[in-house]
Amino acid sequence: MDSILSVSFPTKPVHEPKDEEGWEQYLSHQAGCVFSLTIRSNMIEDYYGYLLAADSTRESWAMATLNWVVDSKVNQPFHFLISKQTNRFGYNDFGMDIIYATRQPSMQENNKRFSKLLLLGNSLYVLEVWYMDNEIHDLAKDKFFKSVSLKRESNRN
Repeated sequence: MDSILSVSFPTKPVHEPKDEEGWEQYLSHQAGCVFSLTIRSNMIEDYYGYLLAADSTRESWAMATLNWVVDSKVNQPFHFLISKQTNRFGYNDFGMDIIYATRQPSMQENNKRFSKLLLLGNSLYVLEVWYMDNEIHDLAKDKFFKSVSLKRESNRN
C-alpha cells in the first residue's frame, strides 16, 4: 500500500484518495465481510522532536493517539468495546488490537468489528474487518490480518 506496509485483500480493493484531513482508504467486500485499510501519514507535526523525546513521552503520545482512534469508533450510539490489547514493536512503533460490536435497536444480533491499529514511525494504519451478516468469518479475518507485512524497516525511524 505504501513504502512501509503491505497487505493482501481478498478481492481488489477500491481506493479512496486522501480526504481533506489526510486519510486515505482501501475497501474490499467479500462474503459477508468488509475489509479496510485506512492510512494517515505525517501524524506527528514535530516528528524529529518526537524521536528525540524520552521513551515514556513517545509511548504516552502513541497510546493517546491510538486511544483517540478507538474512542472515535466505540463512542458512538449502539457501539460497545469487547476487548483492547496494546503492543509495542520497537523504538517508536506501537499498536493496538480492538474488538467491538454494533447493536442496532431493530436487530437482536451484534455485528463484530476487528481493528488493528499500527502507529509505525510517523504513519497510522487502521486495518479493519467487519462481519456484516452475523456469521463467523474468522478464517478470512485471520488471513487478512496475517497478510500484513512491513517492507523497509529503515523508513520507520
